[in-house]
Amino acid sequence: MKREVGFRVITILMVLSLSSCNKIVDWGKSNFYQGHEYDTYVCMAKPFIRSVTIYDQLSTRAHFDALLLSDEVRTAYADLHSARFAKSLEHKAIFLRRQLEENDHYISFYFLTIYGLKLGTPESHWTLILEVDGKQYQPVELKLIDLPYEYQIFFGELYNRFKEPYHVRFDARDLQDHQIITSDTQEIKLHVRSAQAGSVFAWQLKQSKLDQEVLPHKDMITRKSKRITRGRRYKS
Repeated sequence: MKREVGFRVITILMVLSLSSCNKIVDWGKSNFYQGHEYDTYVCMAKPFIRSVTIYDQLSTRAHFDALLLSDEVRTAYADLHSARFAKSLEHKAIFLRRQLEENDHYISFYFLTIYGLKLGTPESHWTLILEVDGKQYQPVELKLIDLPYEYQIFFGELYNRFKEPYHVRFDARDLQDHQIITSDTQEIKLHVRSAQAGSVFAWQLKQSKLDQEVLPHKDMITRKSKRITRGRRYKS
């Protein structure tokens, strides 16, 4: 009987404490300065992140996170980088133009693996293959890197001390110097495979009309940057 009464008292106290949780949170924020919150542009990059865990029965064989460095993602990176360092609009425009020009030459990804699961070496068990319009391509560069801080923010909790970041690049043109991704391309796939298992990440490339209006066109950015450069030259 005493146990039952005690249990009811504890339950009531827990319910009452829940009702005061908001007050506790408000008290914490008012007494422990949280700093100003800024836009991290994560919402622009998050749709381009893909993750998968591959199991061997009940044990984890591998875990991968891939971020396609699309024009949208590179724009978010330029926005966050420029905001962090209080860069001028002129500097931001030039920086963004360089970021977008990279996509004219390469199809790039940031790729996270479990620590110790090496890629890009002769002893690697896993390989990466790009598929576009039914054709498959090998990477021209696959290397372990120090992930830029802005991209750490984009990955969020997916990036931690148990993960290793890689930069993966594929040529944007084939052996006949034709663009791999064309105006008709609707989807690209990144295959990650070993001799025993694998998975596929997929990204839809068809932008909505709203997306096309929000993202500055490369030609517009290039023209703007050229005007800025000429203006500086005339002033000097």
